[in-house]
Amino acid sequence: MKEEIRLTNVILKAIDGKTERTFAFPCGDEKIHDTPYYEAVKKDFIAARGASPKFLHIDSVHLHDINAYAVNGESADTLIKMVKKAQQTQTLLVFMFHGVGGGHDLNVGLSEHSQLLRYLKANENEIWISTMIEVAKYIKARKHDW
Repeated sequence: MKEEIRLTNVILKAIDGKTERTFAFPCGDEKIHDTPYYEAVKKDFIAARGASPKFLHIDSVHLHDINAYAVNGESADTLIKMVKKAQQTQTLLVFMFHGVGGGHDLNVGLSEHSQLLRYLKANENEIWISTMIEVAKYIKARKHDW
């Protein structure tokens, strides 16, 4: 696993020239059978997206296991309510989508996803929407300032 991850990072760097990356635990799995593997590659990433659903204040986020909500069949109303909760509590919300509009067993409807995106766009001045790497850099900088 370690060699595969490192080889993938080399290939990605050859494609995009970037050296900073985040990791996503495949299917949320932190182990291969009973053996944890991330510690061996942790230094290669500035953060990792986990699969535990939780709203956390940004100062409580663990950079190497960032909470995320797996989306599978939720309605737009449910997803938007989650965003509103994050807004009200000023917490980080990460959605983990596998499929949008079909073609994957873990799926959200295209219409549901589109309604979520329209809500986010309509509120873009109040909601910070970013890449995982930018969020991780922001959290890392904040933690460094303490």
